[in-house]
Amino acid sequence: MQRLITPSAFHHLALGAVALAVLTACGGGGDGGGGASLGAGGAGLAAPSDNLAVAGSDTSKSPDDRVAAVDSSARPMELPDTVWPRNYKLWFRPDAALKTFVGRADVEIDVLKPVDAIVVAAHDLNFARGRTTLRKVSNPGEAIPLTPTPQTLGDFVQLRMSDGQIAKGKYLLHMEWDGKIQFSDAEYCPPDEMARNPFCSAATGIFKVGLSTPEGVSSDAIVTQGETNFARQWFPGWDEPAFRHTFEISAEVPGDWKTVSNAAQIDSVKLPDGYQRVSFERTPSMPMYLTFFGGGKFDILADTFKSPLDGSEMPLRWFTPPGRSSWATFAMDWTKVAMDYYYNYTGIPLPFKKFDTVAANDSYDNKPNTGFGGMENWGSIFEFADRVLTKPGDKPTLYSVTVVTHEIAHQWFGDLVTLDWWDNVWLNESFARWFDRRTTIKFHPDYYSFSDYVLDKHAVVVADLKNTAVPVQRNLNDAGSFGFISPSIFVYNKGSHVLEMIQNYIGEEAMQKGLQIYLKDYAFGNVTPTRLWTSLEKASGGKRVADIGDSFIRQTGVPLLTVDAQCAGDRTYVSISQEPFPNQNAFPASSWTIPVTLAYGDAMQERKTFVMASSTTQVELPGCTAVLAGPTGQDYYVSNYSTQSWSELLAKAQNFADNKPLLLNIERDAFRLLSVGRITQAQYDEIKNIVNLPAALLAKTEASEQKTLAVAAGAKEEYPHALRYQGSLKLRQNQKR
Repeated sequence: MQRLITPSAFHHLALGAVALAVLTACGGGGDGGGGASLGAGGAGLAAPSDNLAVAGSDTSKSPDDRVAAVDSSARPMELPDTVWPRNYKLWFRPDAALKTFVGRADVEIDVLKPVDAIVVAAHDLNFARGRTTLRKVSNPGEAIPLTPTPQTLGDFVQLRMSDGQIAKGKYLLHMEWDGKIQFSDAEYCPPDEMARNPFCSAATGIFKVGLSTPEGVSSDAIVTQGETNFARQWFPGWDEPAFRHTFEISAEVPGDWKTVSNAAQIDSVKLPDGYQRVSFERTPSMPMYLTFFGGGKFDILADTFKSPLDGSEMPLRWFTPPGRSSWATFAMDWTKVAMDYYYNYTGIPLPFKKFDTVAANDSYDNKPNTGFGGMENWGSIFEFADRVLTKPGDKPTLYSVTVVTHEIAHQWFGDLVTLDWWDNVWLNESFARWFDRRTTIKFHPDYYSFSDYVLDKHAVVVADLKNTAVPVQRNLNDAGSFGFISPSIFVYNKGSHVLEMIQNYIGEEAMQKGLQIYLKDYAFGNVTPTRLWTSLEKASGGKRVADIGDSFIRQTGVPLLTVDAQCAGDRTYVSISQEPFPNQNAFPASSWTIPVTLAYGDAMQERKTFVMASSTTQVELPGCTAVLAGPTGQDYYVSNYSTQSWSELLAKAQNFADNKPLLLNIERDAFRLLSVGRITQAQYDEIKNIVNLPAALLAKTEASEQKTLAVAAGAKEEYPHALRYQGSLKLRQNQKR
């Protein structure tokens, strides 16, 4: 049986080739005990050092009293950092028509210094008159009434006493409210708004969906969506990723519903009015946007996942519309394969007793397009049945393959470790995209291959040369609104290609070890690019990852390398220059720090890797040899050669005959060069004939790039979730990265 991660228990976890201790915390089933958290958020709170993370450790002390090894906390951007939630007990009940709901909460908070008000985020929630109170933990019998007062700007509510300040200390905050279930208002996204803004969606907070049988019989269900900051439509709280705390969720819903949330269900009590009261275990420490609840007349496909780390077993479930549980068979099998891969890769088990995926139909009242394709809620992924379930006898789609492994990757990259603020959302999405591509290539190459990955890279390059290109790491400010990271191709795809290039530079073993360090050091905490680069540099023996990574994620555009190889005696002298590929970028880059690998030698099997940080560099190689830059075909730059070097390289093309991704990259680079007049039509035709790619592959290439151009021009994108933000976004000022 599985050795569960229980409250206040610390376990050492074997991480691949290195032993990495990970402190985890998961609430126990209804015992009221709080799980200790590693980097749970809060000013000055940090992860305990490894020598404290042992079974039977004394956890009676607060994190403040423990020795800090790595600071895994982050500061909030919009909400004050003077009040920190620790545990949130949430209850809600939808009305019978599923148009409105009522909710209440008891939140354990720490007030770190005297404040005039407690500030919470809330949108379209009506606080019950006289039902917001504060009690000191040291004197729970005395209730202090608070008055909810909306701020003039933003979705923030100040909870104030009638006079005076709220003193420093530990409190229990009680709130009650009512709100709206989305999709009950037909005017939420009228057709003209949908036409103007493809990101308009009512799939926020608590929203209603349909569950449709194969015969077309529909029933109503509700699910939730919190990313980026839409959980504030469900309950008032602290919805910035810097605030990580535990949640205990309960609800009263129709008695014939099946229900699901992040943690395991521990209770179901039938009520006299036909409803049932359901309760769930305390979650691990996590940001508010990952909270989830789903309820409806679901069918369930159940299975078990066996951990490759210790042989323990975890229940798996797919919640589907009625009559469609068998449609989740492929998805369930693929879930087990992906989970096995991520457990082996990270060495870290998920801190849950179960793992669920919920699939509902992507429409309600004939209003399709909810605005996203899936969500990585921790321990309870949400998908849309129309895209991810496969009718028995049909072949699964590429999307149904990639979206499953994408959201599972997020359970570690995004959920276990979470971005510090939304300008770093690529730390969630680029990793999930990188892993969904690599796992599909590994386990389902009939759906996606490294040639497809090269095509994707060049589609990104096409977009990255336009005036609509944006950096992978956006600069967010008060102009933020719906679709704030659009076009998403950069946050998802370009970021994934930067990660691939970094792996090509430091090696797969160092990449895996570095990501294990990253996950271990910042588990249940927040991550930044600096924290990622430092972990990778540590694992790679100090290689220059930060300079490389920052230069690619902070800038638009693509480097153009020009290579000239000259033989003299028994040596080859290679001169390389870099410049921006001709572009329409609004704020063009001038140079990059580039990891360059050269292939050379009689069979082109030798390798020379170095970092190019200047406009020109020279490299000396043994023998008289042709030279190829970027032999994987995956590095994020375009390569050109002098006329002589092109001829010598093409004469060696037979050495790459079986390497379709590389040949495709050479052809695509040449096509890019032809488009800006850097090579002639005759040169391109010669290159194209020598690499001799199948016509179908070239046609696929053109289609991929044309689709990307359409997206860059404003066409709707298809991504696992289109990230939006409700309210204003603040410019980050003097924040430690």
